Amino acid sequence: MQIKSIGLLLGSLLVISGGARPLAGQAATTYHVNKLKVTKHQHYYVPTSHFQQYSWYLGLHGKHATLKHASRLTKTTRTTYTSYKRIQLKHGKTTVTLLGVRPNNRGQVVWINQHYLHAGANPNRIRATKTAKGHYQQHGDALDWYNPKQFKTLRNADYYVTTYPFARSSAYQASKYQKTPTTIKAVAGSHLANFKTQVYLPITMHTTGDFSNPQSVVMTPHGQGMYIMQTTHSYSTTGRVVYYDLAGLKQYGITSTHMDRLRRASHDRAVNKLTATDQAILSHVKVGPQFTTGHGQSLAYNPHNHQLWFIGHGGKHANLQRLSKTTLKPIKKISFHLNAKTSMGSVLTFDSHGTAYFYSAAPKVGSAPKGSVKLFAGKIGKTTVRFHLVMQGLRYSPGTIAQTMSYNAHRNRLYLVSNGSIISLPVSHLGHLKRSAIESTMFQTTREFEGLSFTSTGGAYLLVNRGAEVLKATTNQF
Repeated sequence: MQIKSIGLLLGSLLVISGGARPLAGQAATTYHVNKLKVTKHQHYYVPTSHFQQYSWYLGLHGKHATLKHASRLTKTTRTTYTSYKRIQLKHGKTTVTLLGVRPNNRGQVVWINQHYLHAGANPNRIRATKTAKGHYQQHGDALDWYNPKQFKTLRNADYYVTTYPFARSSAYQASKYQKTPTTIKAVAGSHLANFKTQVYLPITMHTTGDFSNPQSVVMTPHGQGMYIMQTTHSYSTTGRVVYYDLAGLKQYGITSTHMDRLRRASHDRAVNKLTATDQAILSHVKVGPQFTTGHGQSLAYNPHNHQLWFIGHGGKHANLQRLSKTTLKPIKKISFHLNAKTSMGSVLTFDSHGTAYFYSAAPKVGSAPKGSVKLFAGKIGKTTVRFHLVMQGLRYSPGTIAQTMSYNAHRNRLYLVSNGSIISLPVSHLGHLKRSAIESTMFQTTREFEGLSFTSTGGAYLLVNRGAEVLKATTNQF
């Protein structure tokens, strides 16, 4: 019976030593099988300190076994194993005990050197507790383990723009009711495109200046509408989302012949002087309720499931929230932490597969120079979130402040936006980027860049402030 049981294990994965342990580097060695027996079902996990060890394939031939190198143990970052069997292998005077385990009571039995297993459930497994309606508290680090020594940076072209004093556009200084478009010109970089005003946004709707602080923009896929997340004033964490039916508004000339009408209509509402035209215009503007938005610069559309999400709070104790497109208020909240040392960024975007991204120039990773870009990718699930660090960053970020991040499905590229400077990179090459794949654009401006969003055909829309307006790129290949 023992020989029959051993025969069934042929081709199983054996995980043993990759360091200075006796079995390291002996892929061609034949081992004697001492004993094989069934064990109690207990939980085990591989601690972080052993992630650099190697795994091996086990070939069984009667009472003898051979080993073949497989891979490292980093894939066991969050796994809790259940033990089923125990086997002893002997070579000379060395005996190694291996446990046959399954991940989470499912899947194929694998064999791990007992020395590298700790008893108990993996403390880094992700799980969540429902604390209130629509609110989930995640337990376990949301950021996957990585070896900081393996993080590298690509020396991209330096179009870094330092902090500059934000200024109003000259046309806005002359009159808040602007009638002609302004242009923000590209002056340097490898991928130049100008932006020209598409629509001037309201400044006042209820009280003076209450709509003057937009933070992020999301265009609908076909460009028929847009969502603007705004806060009540600078440094406020309270605000709302406003939906603009652009298809309906265009008939009143707000993108062409009467660009001042939207601002005039909203101001007339605030002073109780609405005209019939004002009412017709504002019927295409849906103002959402006030709620805690956080910084507000992270409203993002997930093209995979058509959901809107934003970062309600960044930092060490973060949360992500889903926004209802109907009520324009949050309907789900997931609270989490990345790990003890890494803070959640303040920008967010999604690609066509639903992968979520944020970038930061803040955290220290290995020997990466100060100010280099670190890119994080992950998934937002029903009750939990999970991210990993892309192990190749950029030496130079676009600027001092990470203002927004966006995804262009038409070109399958990510965009990192700072004031006066934008960098884009291809999603398909993340982790192994080449300098020639990075596109950079530097602009001649003193405006504050707040948001960037794309339609499905590549139309690029830039949200800026002082005064609030959305500009469109002069090319669909930006």
